[in-house]
Amino acid sequence: MERTSFTRIAAGLGAAVLIGLGFLATVPHIITAQDQAQTQGERVGPPRGEARGPFGRGGRMGGPMGAGVGEVMRDLTDAQREQVKAIREKHADRLRPLIERTRAARQALDTAAESGNAGNLQALSIEVGNAETEVAFAQAQVHSEIYAVLTAEQKQKIAERRKAMEQRRGEMANRRQNRTQ
Repeated sequence: MERTSFTRIAAGLGAAVLIGLGFLATVPHIITAQDQAQTQGERVGPPRGEARGPFGRGGRMGGPMGAGVGEVMRDLTDAQREQVKAIREKHADRLRPLIERTRAARQALDTAAESGNAGNLQALSIEVGNAETEVAFAQAQVHSEIYAVLTAEQKQKIAERRKAMEQRRGEMANRRQNRTQ
């Protein structure tokens, strides 16, 4: 019984981490798109009444490039921007059904949890984890291709930002731990 609870908690935490990474990965792409639209005088976001993307309002697909990438993406050359756009478009048809599968699995899990159908929660949690794993893998492949387009200086900038973010996370964790003691 105790092992089953631990397994459920671990699966839930793993799923939450993957979801968090997925959302964190989309932020730089959204920022880049908004910056490009604003510099060209275009309206930011989809026209009213149109679909909002696989993650809902304003959601975008992208790779898990993480901390500091938004700034680097703004510094891309025109040729790099075109390469990144081509990479994203190449993988979009593969990512959309995976993201939809993840959304449907998450919705089924939420529905089961709300209805009190506890017997099905573990199987649904596993499905959420499997779906999110496939999305994370596909996004990692996109990331790898985009990363290959970057210069050594751009990659160094990302590494520095990641290191700084990791340091801030550690400091925040220490502060949280000190507050609970």
